[in-house]
Amino acid sequence: MKLVNKLGLLALAVIVVSSAPVRAAERIDRIIAVVGDSVILESELEAYTLLRLNNAGKQLESVSMDSLRNQFLEELINDKVFLVHAEKESTISVSSQEVEEALERQIETILLQNNLTLPMLEEELRKQTGMTLAELKEQYRKGLRKQLLQQKVHQKYVSSVSLTRNDVEEFYKEYKDSLPSAGKSVRLQKISIDAKPSDEVRQDAFERISKIRERLAGGAEFVELAKKFSDDPNAQQGGDLGFIAKGTLGELAFEEKAFSLNPGEISSVFETRLGFHVIKVEEKKNQMVHVRQILVRIEPSEKQVERILSTLDSVQMNAETEEQFADAVIKLSTDNQTKSRLGDMGWISTFQLSSSVYSAIDTLKKGQISAPVKNGSSYEVYRLADKTDSRKYTLEDDWDMLAEKARDIYAQKRLIELVKKWREEEFVNVRL
Repeated sequence: MKLVNKLGLLALAVIVVSSAPVRAAERIDRIIAVVGDSVILESELEAYTLLRLNNAGKQLESVSMDSLRNQFLEELINDKVFLVHAEKESTISVSSQEVEEALERQIETILLQNNLTLPMLEEELRKQTGMTLAELKEQYRKGLRKQLLQQKVHQKYVSSVSLTRNDVEEFYKEYKDSLPSAGKSVRLQKISIDAKPSDEVRQDAFERISKIRERLAGGAEFVELAKKFSDDPNAQQGGDLGFIAKGTLGELAFEEKAFSLNPGEISSVFETRLGFHVIKVEEKKNQMVHVRQILVRIEPSEKQVERILSTLDSVQMNAETEEQFADAVIKLSTDNQTKSRLGDMGWISTFQLSSSVYSAIDTLKKGQISAPVKNGSSYEVYRLADKTDSRKYTLEDDWDMLAEKARDIYAQKRLIELVKKWREEEFVNVRL
């Protein structure tokens, strides 16, 4: 039994039904399966089949539809069993407010991604699908409620799956021969020097942001001060960051401050790894906040950066052997994790490297050292210890990736077991 565990699948299928070239118009649609009090229609199976084949990159002309109908129907039945069980869960419910908030976020995302207004979206819908915005919303409501129910059941039974070290090792033992190649990989050693700003630089930045906050308290316009003083890339837009949702910025302190403010309120000065901030919340909508910011970065002085770069340039020029590079790691590196291994980062697939690091090491030969690379607040050089066009994954070098794959497999198995159990408890009648 194959269980397709994509929570948006049925919602997408609903949309496809309205536009897919199915044959429902040529004959009366019919019920092909019953799950509890729910039904699966033939048009739903055909739309789902079209969706699955499109996702797989296959053309309808090159695939026998009949050979896949039973497989896809089983997947639909399993999804329906999952949903029927979700409806029965006494500890799980989805409110109308949750659906409406999810709907507004969906519409907002469509508008932002396509740079549209609501009237423009409605016009495009009529042109491309013949649907009104109200009809689109109604179809999304049905699909979104299903998604929210499925997500909550998934979180309750599956998301909490945790693995021991032994679980990951057992997964690797079972699947290592079937895992794909890690592809082009490099073994690197690095020296990382943190360019921590001096106390004097930090104090100067704090005084600058404090004076800006005082002017705001005196009635100065936030937009104008952002344009004049902010170090933020959006300064010329008045520090406008647009709408943000929780978890999208990767800065917990910033998000906590933003979501604690009321519309029109300006924050006190606060600090993140980027520097000192003052923010203003313009609007709150659908669990998102519209934020402007003034940022004063805390950055090392030019002389400090020059000293670090000069030191790393010297390593690049003079560390001719692995032993010499290891000695430099011990003396200079501030990255304790790699320093304990004499700079060794282990094997890394090149697709995991940032663009700046990849550019720095791409043309190196074994034993050569890169030019300095800025990485966050640190400056780094990399020594290419080895490289290969292909390698197998190992527990030593790819633990995090293998642990994630193991977690996915165990969660999928758990979900399959649950659906199998729930299916035995439901009335299922196939009429295909």
